[in-house]
Amino acid sequence: MTRRSIVIAVVGVVLASLAAWAFAIRPALDTPERRVATYLSATSSGNEGAALDAWVPYPGTVLISDELRARRTDLTRELATSRVGRTYAIRSIEWWRTCCEPGLLSDERNAGLARMHVVATDQAGNEQRLVFEVWVKKLTWWGDAAGETVKDWTLYEVHREGESCHLDRPPFGC
Repeated sequence: MTRRSIVIAVVGVVLASLAAWAFAIRPALDTPERRVATYLSATSSGNEGAALDAWVPYPGTVLISDELRARRTDLTRELATSRVGRTYAIRSIEWWRTCCEPGLLSDERNAGLARMHVVATDQAGNEQRLVFEVWVKKLTWWGDAAGETVKDWTLYEVHREGESCHLDRPPFGC
């Protein structure tokens, strides 16, 4: 092998290693806050398609219907048209345990649901009060009880404060 071939091989191995490392830690770096930021970044730039990609309707819910899809599309279109999210603040986060005996928690360690109350402004400076339901992808998170460590947060629901959510997961009622 020539010196050049060795350098190319080493660079290839380093790049492949970095890519594998980045892919492996992505779920560890994922947070509910990042899921909300992704959605609001898309709506604030008027990118309805990217916002819809960020809000995944949970396929296992009884209410995954044409009505739910229409509500998701209509709300996202409205927020993207108004460019909601140029500025926003997370007012509060409720951390919920989603296994065993569901209930509120004081921190995120064993939480499988983050219910986030957010105030976002549109391009005219009007406030929009939204609730984001960010769950672990499979909805049930056992955490310490099962030695789970990777959550894979997923945005499954967005609605205005005061409106009900449409994710059929009692006893978590929105």
